[in-house]
Amino acid sequence: MTAAPRLERLESSLWETTTLLLVGGGESVAIDPGVTAAEIERVRARADELGAPVRTVLATHSHFDHVCGIGAFPDAEAVMGEPTARAVRDGSAAAGLAEAASELDLHYVGEPRCDRALEVGRAHRIGPFAAETIALAGHSVCGVGFRFRALGLLVVGDHVSAVEFPFVYQSTAAYRSTLAGLIDLLRHDPPDIVASGHGPLLDATQALAIAEADLDYLHRLRTAVAGALGDGREAAFAAGLAVELPRPAWPDFHDESQRGNVETQLAELVPA
Repeated sequence: MTAAPRLERLESSLWETTTLLLVGGGESVAIDPGVTAAEIERVRARADELGAPVRTVLATHSHFDHVCGIGAFPDAEAVMGEPTARAVRDGSAAAGLAEAASELDLHYVGEPRCDRALEVGRAHRIGPFAAETIALAGHSVCGVGFRFRALGLLVVGDHVSAVEFPFVYQSTAAYRSTLAGLIDLLRHDPPDIVASGHGPLLDATQALAIAEADLDYLHRLRTAVAGALGDGREAAFAAGLAVELPRPAWPDFHDESQRGNVETQLAELVPA
């Protein structure tokens, strides 16, 4: 008798980063395995313990904490959306990984690679599972979400997190659009489980509340910055910093990321 597909979440000691193991058909898909070498090895060990070795590694986006484990699985197929694949193939993902490894004194086997790039917006076979793909811009230029209906699972990368406010590295406009799309999905076609790149698994009701709070924050940020521009850039920056965040983040990211969000919003409103 074939065992039912199952999902397990493993958490890194760094920033509550999520690794997922999707188990079915005697094999596992490891999503964003990381972050330390010991934690990556724990992913492998757990999959083997379940009798389902890792045959596929899936990355949600190209930031180092999401691609750092790919090299540790040389015999698995490395799969990701086309935007993420571009960042891997042009070397920017490897450069980011090398910089972070140096700063954090982390050591990795191999480099990020892409064996198969997925056209976003289409359904694909990922390991033993069918998955729908969703463009998720805003946090990065290359974010992709994955829906595994056999598991009732929606994977959203570094969006809709219970443990951080939105970190906008690309565009607040793109991030707002992503959140609006996720809110529509959570209202009208809700999954059972939502997995963010950081923090615990959520049900659809919890994820919807977070997404709505995040979208409200980004609307308030834009309104505050735009409204203060008449008094100069410094006043607009101060107005952006004064906008209440939906929730705190880790101390080593909180202030820098809040200021980065304001700078990004200013860049969208004021020509360089």
